[in-house]
Order: sequence, then structure tokens, then C-alpha cells
Amino acid sequence: MSSKQQAPQIGASQKSWKPETVGFCSALASAVFYTISLSSMRGLTNYDVSPLWSLGVKELVSVCCVLPVILVMALRGKYRFRWGAFLALVAAGLSCEIVGSIPHLWAYAAIGLALATPLVQAAQLIFSSIVGAVWLKERVTKSKIVALVLLVVAVFLLGGNGSGDPIAGKEMKLGLGLFFCMCTAIGYCGQLSIMRRVLRDDLDEEAAKRPDYVRTPTTLVMVTVTGVGVVVCGILLTAQKGPGVWLEPPIECWRIVVTAGIANMFGFFLQIESLRRLYVLKQALVASAQTAALCLVGIALFGETFGILTALGVALVLAGVIVSGFSK
Repeated sequence: MSSKQQAPQIGASQKSWKPETVGFCSALASAVFYTISLSSMRGLTNYDVSPLWSLGVKELVSVCCVLPVILVMALRGKYRFRWGAFLALVAAGLSCEIVGSIPHLWAYAAIGLALATPLVQAAQLIFSSIVGAVWLKERVTKSKIVALVLLVVAVFLLGGNGSGDPIAGKEMKLGLGLFFCMCTAIGYCGQLSIMRRVLRDDLDEEAAKRPDYVRTPTTLVMVTVTGVGVVVCGILLTAQKGPGVWLEPPIECWRIVVTAGIANMFGFFLQIESLRRLYVLKQALVASAQTAALCLVGIALFGETFGILTALGVALVLAGVIVSGFSK
């Protein structure tokens, strides 16, 4: 009798955790870890370290932590994936690393954290809305449009706040920085869109019933995308300066990058889980929370300017994230 009484309670508990809710919370948590990671990487601008070195080592952290899990599962015969999904993820990794991550660090060096971050986020939101509607055939609801407008206005307010700041004693190169920001946004949008295309079939109930169905493992996504980064950065930097360049940075740089890599690994894991459950635009909308967080970090830790535009921008970011939480 007692077991029959407990069954409805368990079912009710399971129903309360809908895919949308899990995806929304995962995206917010991912933004927190990415904020920690990007803030740590920003600290490298005070050192004479190649962006290729910092990116390669940061991505290597995820590969070293996740690859052993894949190998153990493969040896036990419990690891399955689709080769088509793997090749698509390689393309996502190339888009992320070559078009996105490397220009991202260049943008920080050119125009600073408080300006580059909101500009990248604004462009990524716009590109995500276009790609999501045209390529992925995702719905653009009224609440998403409202959230998109709020967040684009917010990030431009935040961007305008830092336009006059010198970084590391150098004048800001605004035109070059804007170009790097656009490249970064295109690269990240390409990565997220390809990943969403690969992962969205995992929630297709009809596809899951097929006997040949294979769910794309989160570990495969993590190792493939970050592994591409390690290979790309390794080849380019070694070709430029030789293999000895990997051991040249001081120990402090290693501490910074390993910290960023660990935070990036957790952020990437949560981002993948959110992409399984959310449209690419909504995931980008929720992830915009890191824009406000990074601007505040830039102000608190790196002496970047605080003003009324920052306060208004942060408020609008929070409003946009809240509105996006009600979109379907």
C-alpha cells in the first residue's frame, strides 16, 4: 500500500524537472564557470605569452581529464558514437578555435575585457537568432525577441562604458578590436549551431526508439572540440617558434591557464547539457549573464571604468535573462 502511495510522488518530482528547466539552469551555471575561465585568461595580458600557448594548454586540461574516461569505456565495450556526429564536431571545434577563441584573446589585448566581451555577446546573439531561424528552423517567440532586444541594448551600453580605457599601457585599437569581436562571434555561433544540430536528435522520442539509435556522448563532444583546439594551437605555435616554446612561460602563467582550463571544462560540460534541451538562441540568451559578470570582473580586478552605463547595462542583462526564462 505504501509503495503505491509513493509512486505518484516520484512521478510528480520527475515531471517538475522538465528539459527546459534543466537546460536553463545548466546554461546559467555554464555562464558562471565561463566567467571564471575568461577572467583568468584576461590576466595573461600582463605576460608576454602567445595566445596559441594559453589556448592550447587551456583546452589540454579538458582532454587530459575526459579522454581517460572515454578510453576506459571503450575498453569495456560500452562506448558508441556516430562517425557523422564526430566529423561535425570536428568542424565545430575548428570554428570555435580558429575563428572564435584566438581572435577572442586578440580582442581582449586590443580593446579590453569590458568592451570586447559585450560586443562579442551582442554579435553572437544576433547571429544566433539568424542561424537558429534559418538553418535550424527554431522558433523565434515574442519573449525571445524581447529578451534579444534587451540584451543587445544592454551589451552596447556595457561596451560604451569602456571605450576610452588603456590596456596594459597601450592605446586601444578600436577598429582592429571590433574586427576581432565579429570574428569571435561568428566562430562561437558556428560552433554552437553545429553542436545543437548534432545534439538535438537526442531529444527526438521517435528517433530514440529505433534499434540503431546512438546518443551522442557528452564526453565525445568535449574531447573532440577541445582536442581540435589542442591540435590547431600545437601545430601553429610549434611551427612558429619550435617545441621549446611550450616550456618557456613562468609557473604563474601555468597556474592561471590550468585554473582557466578547469573552469572551462565544467562550463563546457554544462553548455553541452543546455544545448541538448534549449534552442541555440535561448541558450545564447541565458549565457548572456556572463557579459554582465565579466564586465564587473574587469572593473573590480583590472581597473576598467565603472559608470552609469555599466549599471544600466547590468540591469538590462538581468532583465533579458529573466525574460528568456519564460520563452519556449
